[in-house]
Amino acid sequence: MDQLVALVALRWKSDLRLFLRGRERAVGLLLALPGLLFAAAFGSLIAFFGARALETGLPEGTLPILSALATGAGLFWALSPLVAGVAFTEAHDVSRLLHFPLRPSLLVASSLAANLTQPMVLAEIPVLMALSVGLAGAPGLVLALPGLALSFLTVLVAAHAAQVGLTGLARNRRFQDLALAGGLGLAVLMSALPLILFAAGTRRLKPAFAFLVDHDPFALSPFAWGARSAVHATRGDLGSAALWALLACGAIAAGIALSSALTLRMSRGELALGSARKAESRPARQWLGGAWGALVEKDLRLAWRDPALKVALGASLIGPAVMLLVFSGAPAGARPRGLGLLVALSMFVGLGGFSNLFGFERRGVLLLFGFPVDRLAILLAKTAVALALRLPSLLLVAIAAAFLADLALIPVALAGTLCVALVAGSFDAWLSVLFPMPVPPPGGNPYGGTSAGRGFGAVATSLLTVPLTLMMAAPFLFLAWLPHLLGQYGLFALSLPLALAGAAGTHAIVVAGAARSLARRERTVIERVLAEV
Repeated sequence: MDQLVALVALRWKSDLRLFLRGRERAVGLLLALPGLLFAAAFGSLIAFFGARALETGLPEGTLPILSALATGAGLFWALSPLVAGVAFTEAHDVSRLLHFPLRPSLLVASSLAANLTQPMVLAEIPVLMALSVGLAGAPGLVLALPGLALSFLTVLVAAHAAQVGLTGLARNRRFQDLALAGGLGLAVLMSALPLILFAAGTRRLKPAFAFLVDHDPFALSPFAWGARSAVHATRGDLGSAALWALLACGAIAAGIALSSALTLRMSRGELALGSARKAESRPARQWLGGAWGALVEKDLRLAWRDPALKVALGASLIGPAVMLLVFSGAPAGARPRGLGLLVALSMFVGLGGFSNLFGFERRGVLLLFGFPVDRLAILLAKTAVALALRLPSLLLVAIAAAFLADLALIPVALAGTLCVALVAGSFDAWLSVLFPMPVPPPGGNPYGGTSAGRGFGAVATSLLTVPLTLMMAAPFLFLAWLPHLLGQYGLFALSLPLALAGAAGTHAIVVAGAARSLARRERTVIERVLAEV
């Protein structure tokens, strides 16, 4: 027990040290706290009134429905790295502790105990308490809460084991890329599931609901055993409650044993499934001249050879495509047409996402900053590559202009998109300098947090830059569309070049400021990309 307490205290001290050294983490926590409180309060209300309605209106459905919900929550937490892209529980790196005489199960238990103070876990405590009170009133805190706590602990253990397994399998680069593509598809499917259920209507869902209540298919789910123990305890059946609680404890012990075995195998390299590739015999050729051209070509080659970047590039087309399909599928009188939709779509595509300019350098960031190249040229090269990766989405803008408006407006829509993309790219440079986010190397943990992660503070800052980007790009958008508003289409020959030139000038000025900041923060950027702070 002393060793467990020491390990948990060590993890908490390390997290606190990282929290104090990264001020964006404190800002992020303050900004995320209202959202977590709202989620906890809303979830507590749903849990309380839902449990009360089941116990009073459909008591025979409490066990199967609660079991199904617990199973769904367990699967979602376990698959969160693939579905949400963020692991809800962190599998800490224990490779630096394996040379100590410590059992792997003790290391796993310390990682689980350290996760109990994570914000996502703490936000579930009010929900469990509200669900307990909803099942049996005030006495439910004594009768139902232990069983529900066992169910939630089963979810945490399963999520931890799943993350350890995914981390080991991710050492195979091909599996990592397939998992990324499959996770994106699964996330899109889950996002569309409410719309599918709404379109199906309640009549088609009644047979499935009746089957769930009559046959209780989730009784065999380990995630549900603790919840079933809580329901039996509130109804006075203490023997059944003890049996289900014993089964839940067995599931927790099995999960810890599985995590320990996977951790031990991964530390020994038995889960290193990657294979070496033969080096290409063709000589390298530089197509672009100069230092700036060499940097641009390097990043373009990296993007072409990295399957993960290809998947991310394909995923960036999903949002504009869904937006186009939604508006084009609406009735003619209900959908916006022409100028309004094209401007909205061009702004949406131009904004893109955070490009993480230095993250993919990994250890190469030392070599990059060792080149005798001006820092402004480095940032301009990286923003040029980020802009080039957004060019495929311009095809959707052209299709939207041809389908919803007029073929003559295609150049205008493309110019407006490029104006927004140029301004957004300049802010990408600032965010990459202020909050560099390291990317795990091949074979590293692609799901757990890194010590130099941007945190909620950088995410919130990137969200705040969206309105600022739109405000700075608004004059150039207005200039690009002004001839259409005036009905003087011959002025497009003057307005479009001026709009693009103005956006390019703004891009250069903002990136120059980021380059001056990079000269002062170069050491910090290197440390954070290398995950050393």
